[in-house]
Amino acid sequence: MVDDWTLFEGPFDSDEASDAIANLEEQEDVAAAMAEALTEFLEDSQEYVEEGYVESSLAISCLVAAQISGIAPDEVAHHWLDRNPFTLDDDLRDLAAAAFALATRPQENYLAETYDPQSWTEFIAHLEPYRKALHGERQDPPEPFVPNYSDPQRPWLRVYWSDDRGSLPRDSSYQRRSDQLVQAVNGSRQWRAWWQSSSLQELILFGDLGPGPRTERTSRGRTTAESWFGFDHTYDLGDATPEQVVSDLRTGLSRIGDYLRLGPPPEFSDFEVQDLT
Repeated sequence: MVDDWTLFEGPFDSDEASDAIANLEEQEDVAAAMAEALTEFLEDSQEYVEEGYVESSLAISCLVAAQISGIAPDEVAHHWLDRNPFTLDDDLRDLAAAAFALATRPQENYLAETYDPQSWTEFIAHLEPYRKALHGERQDPPEPFVPNYSDPQRPWLRVYWSDDRGSLPRDSSYQRRSDQLVQAVNGSRQWRAWWQSSSLQELILFGDLGPGPRTERTSRGRTTAESWFGFDHTYDLGDATPEQVVSDLRTGLSRIGDYLRLGPPPEFSDFEVQDLT
């Protein structure tokens, strides 16, 4: 086992994998960028599969597999494909199958060397749906997802705010007001009914409050929806009014509502906003 190294449950959990698939989103031709990355990996990794290289190439191969079958045990794949549809041909499929085999071989492979035998077996088992898809092997699709709304205390909405310095401090006035509002929305029957029409379990919003360019994206996964959205606030967030916090959250909820065709979100009630301090 390599010291200070975290075992990954899925192929998208490492920083290298996250960076690789994020970089693909910036490419004009996603399929061509995938083919180029996998070709380079196959050419350079026959003798030994290097750290970083293996994680990124495995993630790309698994995206190709998920595109083939629609079956993926990782929610990341469903979101990524929703945002980045691409045309798949036999050459890319063959590249992905070869790269997957190389990335998961048990010898001369940095990734395999970091796991103990039991953990490696579990990791490979997690990847089995991707392997089957790449080789055209039959596999039963998972049961249709059915969200569980039986617990009224279980939150369906999570919101994370940041600015150009990173995540907002938990004790900042903006974050405190947002937390109060999100708690009220999670407890509202009207808001809960609006969200339940999505047939998804959870909504995750990431809001960038600082000025400057940003990447904005919205997607639907198998069990969740998420949206990364931004503003161009130039004022000190410590001076934000309750009305501004309400407006920002409504922007995010309206955006995801439009994307999922849920209809206009409810209005915030006076009760939900009157105690924002």
